[in-house]
Amino acid sequence: MSAAAGIEERSARLSIRPAKDGHQGSHVLYWMTSARRTSYNLALQHAVDLAVKRNLPLLVVEALAIGHRWANDRIHTFMLQGMIDQRTTMLGSGVTYVPYVETRHGEARGLLARMSVDADALVIDDYPTYMPRQVAQRAQTLAPCEVHLVDSNGFIAMRHAGRAFTTAYSLRRHLHKTIEDHLADLPVEFPLAPAIGLPDVDEHLIDLAFKETDTPRTPLEFIWRTAEGNRVGREALKALDIDHDVAPVPHMKGGSMSAHKRWRKFLDARLERYHEDRNHPDLQAATGLSPWLHFGHISSQQMVKDVLDLYGWDPGHTTPPPDGRRSGWWGLPAGPEAFLDQVITWRDLAFIHAHMVHDHDGYSSIPEWAQATLAEHANDPRPGGYTFEQLEAAETGDALWNAAQRQLMQDGIIQNYLRMLWGKKILEWAPTPQLAFDWMVALNDRWALDGRDPNSYAGIGWVCGKFDRGWTERAVFGKVRCMMSHRTEKKVKAREYISRYGPVGGQLPLGASYRMPPRRDV
Repeated sequence: MSAAAGIEERSARLSIRPAKDGHQGSHVLYWMTSARRTSYNLALQHAVDLAVKRNLPLLVVEALAIGHRWANDRIHTFMLQGMIDQRTTMLGSGVTYVPYVETRHGEARGLLARMSVDADALVIDDYPTYMPRQVAQRAQTLAPCEVHLVDSNGFIAMRHAGRAFTTAYSLRRHLHKTIEDHLADLPVEFPLAPAIGLPDVDEHLIDLAFKETDTPRTPLEFIWRTAEGNRVGREALKALDIDHDVAPVPHMKGGSMSAHKRWRKFLDARLERYHEDRNHPDLQAATGLSPWLHFGHISSQQMVKDVLDLYGWDPGHTTPPPDGRRSGWWGLPAGPEAFLDQVITWRDLAFIHAHMVHDHDGYSSIPEWAQATLAEHANDPRPGGYTFEQLEAAETGDALWNAAQRQLMQDGIIQNYLRMLWGKKILEWAPTPQLAFDWMVALNDRWALDGRDPNSYAGIGWVCGKFDRGWTERAVFGKVRCMMSHRTEKKVKAREYISRYGPVGGQLPLGASYRMPPRRDV
């Protein structure tokens, strides 16, 4: 399956803000914020295309700030490991790569604006939430040069439909009817290839931008040391004013090289049984790539393309009608179909929602019906009575929930199926549904490598009824879907999981978790 030759100016992937007062510059600047990779990257591909067409040098700046709420050793180490991969790949590519790590709060506040003064065009990732969105918004306001926002996030462009979707079914129907559009949007594998032979960036201009903003350039030695992730790396990170209590995860190495190794193992060994095994924690059948997807170290478009290519798929394989069904439409085996539904439907549903709904990361974005039914049950007795601190420390009477919370703290992720249970129990235990939402965001954004992400906020929203329908009315939950640990323990294989993320001393044994809230008489 071939990739698109470039991004059309009228593409839903591209948004251009014209230069101010006829501004012109000496090079193209790509400010990399979320698509932190050199393969299957539409933003990098577009930046290279611009540089080639204008015969200008290309400068790529990848910055790592400390000024966001959840900056910590875990996030920094993972991102710095990615920077090492980036530098290795860009050496000799014809592109100038400048990694930068902020060392003082506000240190680089004016760096992007100052660097854009020398640029003919600024290309920046179009990401719909958290800090990357804020950076892109500032760039559009402050940069005198052209600003090109490029959406490299998912298989379906965030602007393609021009609206948000309220259910996975409605997005599938849209996908089925417009599949050719999204196939035409696929990026090339090696966007740097045409950059060979581009003119060199004037290093004096780079040095001047750092000097005039009183911003120190980051020594490569610092990046190497901190990327180690061990005692040496953590010692180096102590110089930064970030949360040092959230430790790096030794077996979760950031960067595209690690991501691609994991992806190939999944394709070779687990894709065929994905539909059967993915919900069982003990089988570890999912890709486990959500951290690398979050930081842009691997592309979901690449994943889709690789799966389709593996089976020699083309649109002629689809099975009409385009009716939004979860399986059977692609004309593929059950495993690949189940995987495509996750990486396209549910992932892109979250990104489109985040792009279209400004308060997507807050309780106010929960559908009215769900807010109403939860409010009706706000005074129902709640089991547990746990504080936020008890939940964060995994000190509940629920062995399975505690294991999920410990996995979050130790590994920076929660197994896919248990992530849903994890949230549903917090909704059951917290004093109010609004507080439950806030607690989920705080726990996930602090500890999860894949936190601060449209998928995270969509998943937390789903816990409270978003993208779902009404169910049998129960205490606490109202008509919002309910999940209970004792039923989950019977449904999935999790004994090894609970043992792995122990200790379980002082907790209830397997099968002794809290029971289903009673049905309400209506």
